[in-house]
Amino acid sequence: MMRDDATEAQVRAASPRASTWLAANAGSGKTRVLTDRVARLLLEGAQPQRILCLTYTKAAAAEMQNRLFLRLGAWAMLPDQELRKQLADLGQEARLADTELRRARTLFARAIETPGGLKIQTIHSFCASILRRFPLEAQVSPGFSEMEDRAGALMRADIVRAMANTPQAAPAVRDLAGYLADQDFDKITASIIAQRDAFEPPLHPNDIDTLLGLPGGCTMETVYQRVFLGTELALIAQLLPVLRAGSKNDVSAAEKLAQITGPNGAALDILENVLLLGATAKEPFTAKIGSFPTKSTQAALGALQNQLEDLMRRVEDARDMRLAVQAAQRSKALHQFAAAFLPRYEARKQQLGWLDFDDLIRKARDLLTDPSVAEWVLYRLDGGIDHILVDEAQDTSPTQWKVIELLAQEFTAGAGARADAPRTIFVVGIKSNRSIPFRAPIRAPLTP
Repeated sequence: MMRDDATEAQVRAASPRASTWLAANAGSGKTRVLTDRVARLLLEGAQPQRILCLTYTKAAAAEMQNRLFLRLGAWAMLPDQELRKQLADLGQEARLADTELRRARTLFARAIETPGGLKIQTIHSFCASILRRFPLEAQVSPGFSEMEDRAGALMRADIVRAMANTPQAAPAVRDLAGYLADQDFDKITASIIAQRDAFEPPLHPNDIDTLLGLPGGCTMETVYQRVFLGTELALIAQLLPVLRAGSKNDVSAAEKLAQITGPNGAALDILENVLLLGATAKEPFTAKIGSFPTKSTQAALGALQNQLEDLMRRVEDARDMRLAVQAAQRSKALHQFAAAFLPRYEARKQQLGWLDFDDLIRKARDLLTDPSVAEWVLYRLDGGIDHILVDEAQDTSPTQWKVIELLAQEFTAGAGARADAPRTIFVVGIKSNRSIPFRAPIRAPLTP
């Protein structure tokens, strides 16, 4: 059978006999290849309950299951000739005996009726199933509930409101609110929860300064002292009439400089805008030495040009510190808020018996890395999984990858729970926004 290169690569990628990492651009048929691979695994005798398909969303899991069951259901009704053609298109090109055709027609029933069934689910659902299977080992309540998105948003908002009315926590809410619009509190609390490992424990203000290369106690006043020596207003007063007599660009710069009234953040913003090159310049955010103002205006400035260029250099030198101080201020407000918010959030969840989506992943990871129980848990899980398939790999977080990696490592850890069974891993996703053709199956370590 003749196929074009892309179709041939898809068929090779769907082969169930090699562990494969598949990179393809959006809309190129990645999900189809994944479902093709599941179908071929079943055709070659894999037991449905030992196949684990992990997707990023419930909608994707439902679509994958619908596609697969639609295909398997159609096979059950096809005449021999048409069934042989579809199996050949799938990659099963060898002449199939009647017994193999009969087996293909039973796959739909097997996938539906086998105890445990074919597992096509989100990574969160899979992790929840692990925790429910090993609740004591994972140190979770056997009767925990998975928190819904809407319920979580309402709970986070309620906690923030309570903090704002609590004397101890109100400053943390107020300081962070200075950097946010009202509608952004939901986004920031959700982000804090998703990145909670970075806030446990929250960074001390001095540690934040150190990370950003700032001396202890550095503030915006320190930045202003680097730029403003006390002569700037007088210099600007002398510059304005000369600039206003120059080119259109010089006049525009003069109007901006005329707004400066003292050494403050607004004045520094104006100076950076007027005296430094822009973001798209060959040397962005460097002083406009020799290029501002225009040549004729520079000549008219005379000795004032030297003073202006000294100011340019001070503004350039201070810019990195200004950015670092502003980043430190935001980070300190964020960590201060997280230190007050996260304990309240965890206490509220525990009171309600809820686990959020991030809890499911983190607690599954912790269970599979706990030296006291991990080996036994992985051995038990290994006994139920022969093939792992991961969709939308580009959306999978490092913590989620850790769970998948630990499961996959069991495939090659000594004899494993089922040494006689072939074990494979299949990962598919978008590697970048560039157009990426289908690539042939490759063996690769399971890393994101």
